[in-house]
Amino acid sequence: MENTLNLPGQAQSSTLSRIHEASAKFQRYKILLRRRWWFLLLTASIGVCVQALRITGRPQEFRSLAKLVAGGQMVANDNYTWREQQADFYGTIIETVESAEMKRRALERVRALNPDLKDSEVDIRVAQTKGSAIFNILATGSEPRYTKIFLDSLLDEFIAFRQSIREQAQGKVLQQFLQEVVNKQKVMEERNDRLTKFSAANNVITISNSNNTAAQFLNNLQAQRETQRTIQAELKLALANVDAAMQSRERLLSSAAAASPGAVPTPAEAAPPGGVKSENSPGGMGMTMAEQDYLRTKSKITELRTKLDSLLLQFKEQHPMVQDVTEELTTQKALLASYSQQIQDEMRAQMADVERRVQVLEAQIVEKEKEALDLGAKLAQYKQLEEDAKAAKLAWEKMFEKVEQFTISANTQADYVAIQERATAAAENVEDWVMPIVVGLVAGIGAGIIILLLFDRLDDRMNSFSEFQALFPGEAVLGQVPEQRNRGDVALLRPNDDRHLYAEAFRNVRSSILFKNWQGKPPKTILITSAVPNEGKTTVTSNLAVTMALAGARVLLADCDLRRGGVSELFKLPATPGLSEALRGKLHWRDAVQETSTRNLDLLARGEVFDQTSEMLLSKTAEEMLKEMGEEYDYVIFDSAPVLVADDTASFAPKLDSVLFVVRMSSTMARLSGKALDLLYERQVNIGGVILNRSSSNLKEYTYYNYASYYYAPVKGAAASAEPAAAKS
Repeated sequence: MENTLNLPGQAQSSTLSRIHEASAKFQRYKILLRRRWWFLLLTASIGVCVQALRITGRPQEFRSLAKLVAGGQMVANDNYTWREQQADFYGTIIETVESAEMKRRALERVRALNPDLKDSEVDIRVAQTKGSAIFNILATGSEPRYTKIFLDSLLDEFIAFRQSIREQAQGKVLQQFLQEVVNKQKVMEERNDRLTKFSAANNVITISNSNNTAAQFLNNLQAQRETQRTIQAELKLALANVDAAMQSRERLLSSAAAASPGAVPTPAEAAPPGGVKSENSPGGMGMTMAEQDYLRTKSKITELRTKLDSLLLQFKEQHPMVQDVTEELTTQKALLASYSQQIQDEMRAQMADVERRVQVLEAQIVEKEKEALDLGAKLAQYKQLEEDAKAAKLAWEKMFEKVEQFTISANTQADYVAIQERATAAAENVEDWVMPIVVGLVAGIGAGIIILLLFDRLDDRMNSFSEFQALFPGEAVLGQVPEQRNRGDVALLRPNDDRHLYAEAFRNVRSSILFKNWQGKPPKTILITSAVPNEGKTTVTSNLAVTMALAGARVLLADCDLRRGGVSELFKLPATPGLSEALRGKLHWRDAVQETSTRNLDLLARGEVFDQTSEMLLSKTAEEMLKEMGEEYDYVIFDSAPVLVADDTASFAPKLDSVLFVVRMSSTMARLSGKALDLLYERQVNIGGVILNRSSSNLKEYTYYNYASYYYAPVKGAAASAEPAAAKS
């Protein structure tokens, strides 16, 4: 296809293409319907006939109606009562009523209660009333009395079936409850037995009291140990500084005596640093003899020092009184050191005694802690066994209570699905003809449409320019010739032809040829062909030649279809002599040329039919003839045989400047056109473009042809008034 310029508004081409494609599809389906309307009528008739035969062939039927009302599925809640649950419940009712098992049970019930009745086939259909829990059960049978009795039996069997299902479910649940009660009773008895055995093996009261006594004694021992550890720490401090310890002891005794004269200090206050009192010192206020001597000696030393200081103020150191006092002071200091050593020995002995007591206390504490742990473990085990026994008993009581409640609920339970209306008397079923006939009609038309669409998928005939362009995107379309609806052969164009759309189509093809980019060499010899016969090739060729001649060009129209050419018949001129005689050398081609009624248009008819036409078209005579024709005429247009019918066109076409290919819309198959074009391309033929013949002017892509009123010649009376309008246009 030729390259196009990028003009303003080019961006809208895709939108316009979609519009054209939609219009083309609509036109394709319109053509399909116009051709095959009888097929839809046939399928619709078949559908109606099938429905009619189905209705008339159906045996006499009687119908009985009954109704069920349902509240929902019954499930057990915490109180073991039944409540409604809508999920999947209504569907279950419908499936159960329509099931084969229910029909079998109903049949057995009818046979048992009515042995005189003969079995008959009954069809059951259940429909739920929209927005309610009402189920309409419709029984259809051939015998009215049997149909009614069968429907009543079906209802009774359905209610009995639901009752049995409910009882089975209740029995199963009750058995599970009882089994749970038994299990919990076993657990309760087992735990009570364990508690009894433990109580028999252990005196719980003694364990409780012993546990309390052991705890108190353990606390006493721990307090004594802490006291001894405190005494031990004080002795260590006293050993480090005996003098400071004795001074602290002396101040403590002085403050105690001053606070309460005549009172005896407490053991902790009166005890020496080691915490041991001397039994042979009644006047020592709980102090040892060494400690008392130490304090007296220290006091004596203090007095001597005071006395020495006083004498030194009066006498010299060599004075006998001063020396006596000095000697006495020395003696007392030695005595004080002796008492200090004695006190330290007593403190060490006392520390050893305290350490022994601490060890004894720790051993007793370890023993008592073990005893307390054993008693506590036994007491905790007893409490755990007691709690387990109580919990097991409580669980057994609750489960037993649930069993009683469930038993009461099961005894008072009623089914929520009940019979609202028993079966009515069976009445004859009068078939409604309207709806089945409408269904058959619609189904037939629908089936016909589907079949036609399937055939259309298999049909590759092109109905529009869009379809052709989609299948042959590389081919240039020179123009589209609209379809003429008149019967018989289409008359040739003439000056002032009133077929405005038709004439303008050929003018458009002429302009495409004149202004096409031929790469600097416009064609003078043009051959027009098609893929198969009956595509309107001869008419298109003749009218194109007429159109070119009306434009002022000298045109020679040659009929190159040497087997069945009919150009001369269109112009009502003799078929002989013609091109066949000229090719065989019987006469010069100029002698066979005939003038037509159209100015500047000459005709070279077909001539006599003969064999070996392909060989003659390949001869040098044909080449010389083409050269002479091109020199004498502006355009030489050949009408040729179809490409796929004979080899004449494929042999002769390479000698010409250009070949125009005619495709008849809604008739030519795309695969045949493609095959013909491929054949021409293989022969190195210069295909100048395609002419789409008999295109429908109803499509949007042909709308520009529809302004026919623009070409109407004004009547004589309106000529004067039309001139200004014509000038404006």
